[in-house]
Amino acid sequence: MNFFQHRKKIGENIATFIRLKGFSKSSFSKLTNISRPTLNLILAGEISSPVTFQTHLKKITAAFNLPEDYFLHPPVIIPESWQRPAMQYSDHLQEENRPVHIQKILNDLDDLLDIAAIYL
Repeated sequence: MNFFQHRKKIGENIATFIRLKGFSKSSFSKLTNISRPTLNLILAGEISSPVTFQTHLKKITAAFNLPEDYFLHPPVIIPESWQRPAMQYSDHLQEENRPVHIQKILNDLDDLLDIAAIYL
């Protein structure tokens, strides 16, 4: 199958895979034996050679024992138990019934979540 014509979508899906698996671009490039500049071109969908694209796509899928067409669709990765949140807070209690220091902590947590959402 000619994956080169889908290189933009495949690049986006590889970038998602890298993020979900917790790799940095550097660690991913070392693991797959692909240079960082080439990996950046693949992720951006800007690689110009179909042969080079196919070769590097095979390196990536082989490194993770994935089928060659795996990156045609967005990756679905079930998080390990250690990656799932163990505790969650509830803010269902009316604000006027909360102690001031608890409300301040909850407000700070909301601010942190807003900041984190920007980077995801």
